[in-house]
Amino acid sequence: MSEDKTRPQVIWAIGGGKGGTGKTFLSANLAIALGIDRGDVIAIDADLGGPNLHTLLGVRENGRDLGDFIRNHVGRLADIATPTSYPGLRLIRGSESTLFLANLNHYKKLKLIRQIKSLPAKRVIIDLGTGSAYNTLDLFVVARPGILVVTPEPTSIENTYLFLRTCALRILNAYARYFEIADFGQRVREGFESRSTSLRSFLETLTARDGSAGQVLTAALRGLKLYLVVNKARDKKDALLGRSIVDLVRKYFLINLELLGTIPYDERVHWSLKKFSPFIFEFPESAVSQAIRAMAERLAQEEPAAGEEQSALLRT
Repeated sequence: MSEDKTRPQVIWAIGGGKGGTGKTFLSANLAIALGIDRGDVIAIDADLGGPNLHTLLGVRENGRDLGDFIRNHVGRLADIATPTSYPGLRLIRGSESTLFLANLNHYKKLKLIRQIKSLPAKRVIIDLGTGSAYNTLDLFVVARPGILVVTPEPTSIENTYLFLRTCALRILNAYARYFEIADFGQRVREGFESRSTSLRSFLETLTARDGSAGQVLTAALRGLKLYLVVNKARDKKDALLGRSIVDLVRKYFLINLELLGTIPYDERVHWSLKKFSPFIFEFPESAVSQAIRAMAERLAQEEPAAGEEQSALLRT
């Protein structure tokens, strides 16, 4: 397939607010699907606490990893991108031994972001760690678009909302500093004394007090495009969950969240994980694999609209 050489690099970051949602499973299988269909994909294991993307891809050989780059043992991130056995896909392994990676300092984080954006690949998939640590959030929002993975469980849904709330506040604080909006930190503390305060209510109150500041920050949130994937859907109710979350997030968070797809529950997923073999290869005709390929096709079709970034965040 011919490539458009003028097309900008597209970076997808896959994250979530809770462990066990299947984000690494999605990262591995989505990377394979995109590599086969479009080629020129680099998958990065940026789970800075417990990387295992290489395991799901069946990569057993040890070699240079993200820790070598962070410790300056390797000058360029591109130098540790190694081929896999899957067409069009290279892997940057996470570090399994360097505990301090989970707490990158500001300089190292910005260096990592710049290197990711300069990787010699048209498509980059970042498998992120769980939770709302700043390093995770910054990689998630810089990627554009980020992909949230949720399961039909109350704890997963609640943690997804908390993740989005923290992510949005991270963006608002970055823009407030960049545009020198006075006393924004104090306004945030006052506005969110109660967890029941929605981002929409907070920004409406801010706009009433300071119209220009409110408009800038509201535009920052509305400009953030994210995708949602519902994993392990067992029934029709679970399949409808994604639309409900999208509607709520758009209304109360003012974030442009779109439902990328729903992956049905399949007991064979656990078997493929134990076998260290990507599910999409083991069961290519399954409903799970069909859902992942459909998501890959949609992401590929929307590539020209991607590649934007939260530029103010890069200056935080």
